Amino acid sequence: MKKIQRMSDAEKQIMNFIWKTGRPVTTAEIMQNLPEEKEWKQNTVITFLARLMEKGFLKATRISKANYYEPCLTEQEYRNFATKQFIADIHKGSVLRFINTLCDNGDLTKEDIENLIKRLKEYVMLC
Repeated sequence: MKKIQRMSDAEKQIMNFIWKTGRPVTTAEIMQNLPEEKEWKQNTVITFLARLMEKGFLKATRISKANYYEPCLTEQEYRNFATKQFIADIHKGSVLRFINTLCDNGDLTKEDIENLIKRLKEYVMLC
């Protein structure tokens, strides 16, 4: 697969449905399950699907008169990419700066902190 690229919000909505479904889906299925707050036209959805295929996120298999779309990477793989990209872009590549921001904003609960400490201890044991 090509280097992972960012997805637009609309592309993410389509991919989220495809990932959640866990099986190849048609354009019609995608259109029926996209958020209703936006009016999705079929040509628009087809354009987004074509972009997702160009970017290497999807592959399509033609069966009879319909294309069946399935992901070429997992949601977790994309989440890992997006998180690294966010930390690189916003926090100059520093995970510590990211955590400091969470602490400074009061976004971490006591439970979050306890889980983070536990996870870091587990990670240190693996190193």
